[in-house]
Amino acid sequence: MNKLTLGIFVAVILVGTGAGLTFKASTASAPFTVTKVQYNGHTHKLLLKTKSARAQNLKVTYKGKTIAQSSRASKHHHFKVKFRGYGTFKVTNGHLTKKVAAKRYATAKPVLQSAKTPAGQQNWQPTVKVPVHSKVILKFRGKVYHADAQAKHQVTFKVPVRTRSSDQAFRQEQVTLTAKQPHKKTSKLLQRKIGLDFPA
Repeated sequence: MNKLTLGIFVAVILVGTGAGLTFKASTASAPFTVTKVQYNGHTHKLLLKTKSARAQNLKVTYKGKTIAQSSRASKHHHFKVKFRGYGTFKVTNGHLTKKVAAKRYATAKPVLQSAKTPAGQQNWQPTVKVPVHSKVILKFRGKVYHADAQAKHQVTFKVPVRTRSSDQAFRQEQVTLTAKQPHKKTSKLLQRKIGLDFPA
C-alpha cells in the first residue's frame, strides 16, 4: 500500500468516525416540546401532546414513577394519564426533560379578599379573587353556592347567615371554596374559619 492510498484510507476512517460521533450527539439531545396540556374532568385524565423534529421515544413520569411511555419512535406523541393530586409531570427522552407544573393543568386556587355583613345580619358577603372563565363553588353550613366569573377576576357571594358576626360559634365555622376553568382540573380547596374580621 503506497503512501497516497494509506492517507486516503486513514482519512475515510477519521471522517466516518467523526460523522458517527456527530450523529450520536445529535440524537442524544434531540429537542421536543409539550404542545398541549388539557385535563378531562369526566375521565380524570390529563392529555399531553408532544412534537419533535425527529422520531424518538418518550416517557412520562409523575412523583418519581413512570406512568406512560411511547410504544414506538415518533415525531408526535399523545399521552392520556390518570393521576391524583397537583404534582409536576416530567416528559423525557432520557437526555432532555420537560416539566409540566400544576399551573398548566389546574385552575388557580381562589383567594379571599374581603367580606361584610350588612345591617340586620341577613347576608354575609365574601368577595373572592378567582381566574376568569371559572365556575366558583362555596360551601357553608351544608349548602352549596355557585358563581360564574366569565370576564372578571372576582365574584361576591350573598350567603344568608342570620347570625351576629360577633357570635363565637359563627366565628369558628368553616367555609370552603373551589374554582374550575374549562379543560382544567378543579383548584385546590380553600378552607378557612370565618373569624371576627373575615378573612383576616
